[in-house]
Amino acid sequence: MKTYEIKQHLTITALFLFSLLSVKIFAGGPEFRELQNIRLPFTPSVKWYVHTNDFKFFLCSTKADMLMLDGTTGKILWQKNFEKDFSNKKFSNQFWNKSANVVLVYDEDTKKGIATKYFLDGKTGNLLWSSNKYVSELGDYQLSVGFSDYYDEVTNGVLLPTKESVDLVDVNTGKTIWSKPITLTGKSKDFDCFIMTYYDLVKIITGKDNEICVTVNEGKEVADYDSYFNKKKYLADRKHAKILDIPEKEMYVLMITETNNAFSFLTGIELPQFDMTFKGYNSKTDALIWSKKYHINCAFDWVSKQDYFARMHYDDGNLFIEHNPSPKPGTGLTVLDPDNGEMKWEANFSASESKVSGLRKLLTTPYPAPDPVTFNGKTFVVNKTKNIVSCYEANSGTKIWDSEKFPDAQKIPFLVVTNGLVIMGHGGDALKCASITQDKGPNIERYEYNNKDKYGIIAYDAASGKIVWSNETIEKKAKDKFDFIAGLDYIDGKLFCATDKNFMILDPKNGDVVNSVPVAKEKLGDTWKMFYFPKEGKIILNCDNGIIKINPATMKIEGTVKTPTFPFYQASAYMNADDLYQDYAVFTEGDGVKMTFKEFASIDLDKMAVRGLDDGNLLFFNIPHFSNGGEMFYKVDGPEIVIYSVK
Repeated sequence: MKTYEIKQHLTITALFLFSLLSVKIFAGGPEFRELQNIRLPFTPSVKWYVHTNDFKFFLCSTKADMLMLDGTTGKILWQKNFEKDFSNKKFSNQFWNKSANVVLVYDEDTKKGIATKYFLDGKTGNLLWSSNKYVSELGDYQLSVGFSDYYDEVTNGVLLPTKESVDLVDVNTGKTIWSKPITLTGKSKDFDCFIMTYYDLVKIITGKDNEICVTVNEGKEVADYDSYFNKKKYLADRKHAKILDIPEKEMYVLMITETNNAFSFLTGIELPQFDMTFKGYNSKTDALIWSKKYHINCAFDWVSKQDYFARMHYDDGNLFIEHNPSPKPGTGLTVLDPDNGEMKWEANFSASESKVSGLRKLLTTPYPAPDPVTFNGKTFVVNKTKNIVSCYEANSGTKIWDSEKFPDAQKIPFLVVTNGLVIMGHGGDALKCASITQDKGPNIERYEYNNKDKYGIIAYDAASGKIVWSNETIEKKAKDKFDFIAGLDYIDGKLFCATDKNFMILDPKNGDVVNSVPVAKEKLGDTWKMFYFPKEGKIILNCDNGIIKINPATMKIEGTVKTPTFPFYQASAYMNADDLYQDYAVFTEGDGVKMTFKEFASIDLDKMAVRGLDDGNLLFFNIPHFSNGGEMFYKVDGPEIVIYSVK
């Protein structure tokens, strides 16, 4: 699963939104190197260690005091006392435009007058400018939103309305870039102004039926909006929309559906309809090439209440729409011609799988089957409804063969076609959507992680679908019975396989063990996950009690790290890492099934050493405790902030 998908699906963040995080000392391993230890002159309560991604600026405040901290040097850049510096005992309204690095503070407007707005330089704390003509609220316009969201980086302008005009103002100088006079044609509550998300335009609404658009940079009124429209961005951001780029055809395809309005009205949940529209666009001009509508049955993610389990996949001239089967037989995979959107053929497929666990729990596994693979004019499809592999003629959809049934695994993580064989690895970890029925109260909707599965390898003859070899073949030839496959990868014509007890190269033609590495001799427990890093040319094995690095070219162990680990996604995925090899991290204490994480470890894979251990909760705060790239992190205890280096 990709990092962004994990972040989207894991709502466990809510479990760790603590106001304070006490410093925890880890006696069982190395501590991270401390970079800065700062004690602030007050305990933040309004702006609580809000920071830029690079940790260069941390904004902290109460209603009476504010300061800016440089997290990279540990120095307080500036500090303000509102009563002393602005003759105000407190400012409840405090906003920070990080892009411009300007802080805005002000009182509430009153019926008698407009509160003075103070714009402070985020670097120095100096007053840049102030004004008592810009309103903090008018109709739907809210300065709290406008100051950050209606900011134009090109002009360095922020959109600020008065009672007589809408102005674009240089946020650093207060100089008016342009001003558009307005006359309210309706009630003041009807007014709004904003920079349009998908246009380089400002929309000004002066009444229910009166609005104008002006350019952001000049304030010039325009009537033709089309030339300012960013169509692809607009389409991608629409509700229930998914976009697939097809570079070789210089196009992108939109899949979108409308919200089920009746269901939304009754429940407040924006459930998608199953009649989906597909549109092909020219990627250079955004011109519409074709538009088609098809019935796409799919399951809904009731935990996030955002996603639906249907996706698009392009391979060798065909556009595959993966969804759930409808009552119509032979459905679930809809194959379209990307040139015109016409349906070419359909096949059995399922983009999600639901099973009852006990009397009160329903578990849904998203995307249990891999994308179809096309090779030499044939498309190979894993049918999770019947637990078989099917082969189709790629252009017409004529079925060529069905395999015999394979074990009912929850996930099929590996499918490759090579040497006249279709090699499938079954069994894998899955983040399931659980719906639990209670005697009283609503259903409990949550995610549950599970890596218990029916693991194995099966190699089918690509021409007939007959089994040529399997994990049973390997067990006999290697004299090594295994119940778990930690990973499969096809690298430079070789099939690499990690089991719980072994690591080996298999001959894709017959399943013979060409070479092996006795990883069990390292006495680090069972292997539960294999990762291949092509840039570094290394394979990493996560074991119960440590980590092993293997050079697949030489089949030599190049180092080990002794540390407890347990099955779950890498901790790196939650620490803003930008290089999964250099930023390698695992959870070392907790429970992956219950998704509780007490400790994580950062691992130097070059030196094969633990860089440091710390609290696993740090990775799940609403405001990220890790800098972009995963190079630093911070912990706080009231007025004390400690910043650490990950490396």
